Amino acid sequence: MGLKRTLRERKFIKAYIENRGNATKAYLDINPKYKGDSARVLGCRLLTKVNIEVNELMDLMGATDAYLQQKLNEGLEATKTISVIPIKPKESQGNDTDLPEANSRNIEFVDVDDFAIRHKYLDTAYKLKGKYPSEKHDVKVEGEIKVTDAKRKLASKIAGLASRTGKDKILK
Repeated sequence: MGLKRTLRERKFIKAYIENRGNATKAYLDINPKYKGDSARVLGCRLLTKVNIEVNELMDLMGATDAYLQQKLNEGLEATKTISVIPIKPKESQGNDTDLPEANSRNIEFVDVDDFAIRHKYLDTAYKLKGKYPSEKHDVKVEGEIKVTDAKRKLASKIAGLASRTGKDKILK
């Protein structure tokens, strides 16, 4: 945010954030006398003139690097609550092999790691750190792959199996 902005531009940025990225509504907030298409065009022009970067906009909206790091850490520790029916160990069950019936008295709730959510947060962390390639690379392989040796080995194995089972006449 090294740029010096005019009061009008700062008001527009504030209104732009309050209107969730709607430049037309932001322009109408700071210039209520304009209507319709003219507000849309002028809002677009002012947004272009302001030239606010996504990082700066996120900081102004409260999504600072520290906040994002905190949310990322919370996501990497994600858990979910599941219900379980506790079962006695086999030693204390005696000869009773039946499982207990589920009812409101014997159901307990346990927090367990939510690996699916943790995976999504970890994936996001890697993307933010630039650990994934930014673009896909198409690799073109040309040429011929010789599999004659593999074909020969497979044919000999089939022939060996057929001769052991007495069905070698089928292959000929």
